[in-house]
Amino acid sequence: AVVTVPAYFNDSQRQATKEAGAIAGLDVKRIVNEPTAAALAYGLDKRDKDMKIAVYDLGGGTFDISILRLSKGVFEVLATGGDSALGGDDFDHRIFCWILESAKLDPLSAGDARLLQTRAREAKEYLTYHSEAPITARLSTGVLVDLMLTTAIFNEITQTLVMKTIQPVKKALRDAGLSVSEVKGVVMVGGATRMPQIQRAVGEYFRQEPLNNLDPDKVVALGAATQANLL
Repeated sequence: AVVTVPAYFNDSQRQATKEAGAIAGLDVKRIVNEPTAAALAYGLDKRDKDMKIAVYDLGGGTFDISILRLSKGVFEVLATGGDSALGGDDFDHRIFCWILESAKLDPLSAGDARLLQTRAREAKEYLTYHSEAPITARLSTGVLVDLMLTTAIFNEITQTLVMKTIQPVKKALRDAGLSVSEVKGVVMVGGATRMPQIQRAVGEYFRQEPLNNLDPDKVVALGAATQANLL
């Protein structure tokens, strides 16, 4: 098993994680920083040259950015940052609000709201590989919601969220004392990084193609436990 924690965890939080492992019946030998685990999963420790890398981690509810130095197979965390209240769920909510506005739905029952929130998440995931996502739902009132969410609309309603992730990236680079040109690798972690607009924004900012878990050929197989860090 690979036990990981956010790079910004302090000693007491790390110790609590070890104790939680003991309660679960594990003999925890070591706690690994999440960005380090991600870099290991991509096999970056196999590279001979020293390099600075960025780990961009956008999950369902949080965003973390870490700047690492790799030297002779050893990772050093230079800076961390992020937003603990920003993630893929916020993108779902933007679609949900767009559905309500487009279909002129107000008010909604709790059950109908949950149904449309599910449809919003499904549409977001569908747009990862398609240019349009149909959204269809029959509400408890008998109203039929039948909409088409395009990539253009999705990009427009979530643009501010995408840019909101770039500000912590800039600050982390300043804290690390590095320029964008000094970063020689960008690792994408977290399910929300599958969104094309995220891939594009990160690639444009760092001026290079980021490593992502959409292409299995780019991932070095280091076992199922380590691979799980990419999800």
